[in-house]
Amino acid sequence: MTAKPVVIVGGGGGGDAAAFALRKKGYDGEVTILSADRDRPYDRPYLSKEFLRGEVELPKVFLHDEAEYSKEKIEIRLQERVVGGSLRDRTLSLQSGVEVRFGTLVVSTGGTPRRLPDAPDSYNVFTLRSLRDSQAVRDALKRGKRLLLVGAGFIGAEVGASARQMGTEVLMVESAPVPLSRALGEEVGTIYASIHRNHGVDVRTATTVTEWHSYGGRVTAVTLSDGRREEVDVVLIAIGIDPNLEVPRALGLPIEGSGVRVDEGLRAADGVYCAGDIALHPHPVLGESIRVEHWEVAKHHGRGIATSIASGFAPVTRLPYFWSDQYDVSLEYRGHAAGDDRAVWRGDKEALRFSVFYIRGGLIRAVLSMNDKNVNEIGGKLIESRRPVDEKTLADEAADLAELLPTPAG
Repeated sequence: MTAKPVVIVGGGGGGDAAAFALRKKGYDGEVTILSADRDRPYDRPYLSKEFLRGEVELPKVFLHDEAEYSKEKIEIRLQERVVGGSLRDRTLSLQSGVEVRFGTLVVSTGGTPRRLPDAPDSYNVFTLRSLRDSQAVRDALKRGKRLLLVGAGFIGAEVGASARQMGTEVLMVESAPVPLSRALGEEVGTIYASIHRNHGVDVRTATTVTEWHSYGGRVTAVTLSDGRREEVDVVLIAIGIDPNLEVPRALGLPIEGSGVRVDEGLRAADGVYCAGDIALHPHPVLGESIRVEHWEVAKHHGRGIATSIASGFAPVTRLPYFWSDQYDVSLEYRGHAAGDDRAVWRGDKEALRFSVFYIRGGLIRAVLSMNDKNVNEIGGKLIESRRPVDEKTLADEAADLAELLPTPAG
């Protein structure tokens, strides 16, 4: 019996990972990637760091050479935007007017950067999501002396660090009193703000842009809510993304809030899977439904879906994981928690070598580590164990956390 053709909507990390994992697992049916992007899949974390700084050239940014798609018999169709479809007929409608049939469907459409409604459509005002965005920002930073960052989340912070390393002045404006406080808590957010200030970034919290000043098609200055007028050469708006739910809506998939409701194996309907930013996933280890907007999560979703398609349905159990490098600080995060969960600290805050365990209901929900890789890895295993852990032991640097792990059976 011939394997059903698999069509993947989205050429990001999730879609690309699904395609290559299918071949690795021996799937011999047709595999097609429909991507709205102009470029073949690329390694998105480079865009705010090494590629932006000019430390790696274009060929290294791509996930695979063009020849690898042909070798693995993966058809990749660029600049093909899906605008509709029918689950009953197993078809997708493309903007070009063409219809594509599928047997199994993987939707991994990612998200679109939010823009400020009052921000002018000027040629020096950017968002960062695509390879072309990164190229444009890099070129602008070569010409401009001062960058305005609107938003101090991970993308804004990484671009700010890169810009400082390139010698650019950086003004970072954040509407919240403390950056990243909702996700990581006020104390971690305060540390991050101080790291950027110590590297020369002008960080303004509880501050917004109240007026844009333009001349000749470009923003030249802004007035902030603190009353000050600031001259700028380049503007990057980094205030998060909106998940791209147009295709799931057109197909009638179950939308809940800002995501597609899937099961433990990321299945949204019979023969239809969703990955990455759009997937609202009842995580079988964490015991709650989560939607995570991080590169590593999307890639592992794609691989998990490929396992179900090629080998039989299986839950996706890997913990959410992300990392962020800024200056000489390496952050890693495993699990899923909120900034107001109870935080247990371990390590040296002053030396920026520590881990934070986020506790809820007596269980570790997540672990954040700054320059503390080994503790982060053990912390992930402690989360997976689903066992209560003594908080004093977690905080005690002399304690061997590996001893808290359950003894392997047998």
